[in-house]
Amino acid sequence: MKNVTTSKSQPNVPFLYEMAISFFEAARFGLDPVLDEIDGYKELTIEADGSRPPPEHVSRKLAQLSPSAFFRHVGTSLAATTNLGLAYVHTLRLLSFLTRQKDSLPRGANKLILPKLYDALPDATQESLNELYNDVGAHDFYMEVSTRSFTEESGDEAPFRDRGLRPALTEWQTRGILHDSHLSITETSVIRVFIPLRAVLVLDSILANQIAPALGINYKPMDNEMSSRTENPQLEWDGNRISVSLPDKLGRVFEASWAPPVTSIVRIRESGTQAWSLGFETPFKKGTFIDLKPNTEYDVKVTFKNEAGESEPTVSSFKTAPNSE
Repeated sequence: MKNVTTSKSQPNVPFLYEMAISFFEAARFGLDPVLDEIDGYKELTIEADGSRPPPEHVSRKLAQLSPSAFFRHVGTSLAATTNLGLAYVHTLRLLSFLTRQKDSLPRGANKLILPKLYDALPDATQESLNELYNDVGAHDFYMEVSTRSFTEESGDEAPFRDRGLRPALTEWQTRGILHDSHLSITETSVIRVFIPLRAVLVLDSILANQIAPALGINYKPMDNEMSSRTENPQLEWDGNRISVSLPDKLGRVFEASWAPPVTSIVRIRESGTQAWSLGFETPFKKGTFIDLKPNTEYDVKVTFKNEAGESEPTVSSFKTAPNSE
């Protein structure tokens, strides 16, 4: 694919990119806790012929969930796959702009058909997308749940198929998943659920290897757990303010800082002695003491401090457990 310079003649290119990224991030954010709870990120077994059999542990994990937890995941996956389908639509349209300088979506189209958007791309681009699809070693999860009690045998996970992206798009279209709905209810009261992982990783690969280089954008691909987090959570207390930094699994960082209205000053001593330890100030209601003697009684003195000063102390006692030996 050649680099394409965005111009006024193609106002849809930056708009489509932002739409694709926004829907994609919404899908990732929603699916991450679902896949995490059912061990969807667990490494797959590789057979002697190089194939990856369906991960049976997902069925077991889903079977262990309470009905409320299971259907909460169904609802979350429904919203996530709808966003993922829209991300695919805008990505395929964007590829058409970048390779053919025209929109692959017909004027007045009232239904988005993923295979047709794919078919509108040049052969070389289709071949590249197929290679990206086959390089992703992960599963999408197709589950079936009937009105009877949910058991391990209820799982119906589609096998790993190295057939290319076009057949996958057709399958998604036929099943009514992604841009329509991944939840289908049959006449026999069987609920079919689609929880995508491979579809997410494939789109991430397309954005990283096809879209970003053509637009000259520095796109950071995610790892197999949808996490691009490079920082750990941080918590600081300087005696006046609490500062918190919480990076999420999409690589964004949420920061907050505040002054607590009341802080505690804590001192400790061994019961029967006179001298208290040096006090330490904390804004938190819980704490841990280390290096205490086993089977020993201690006194803890706490005073509360605010702008008006310190309160009268409160003293309590506790006894440590004996040695485990």
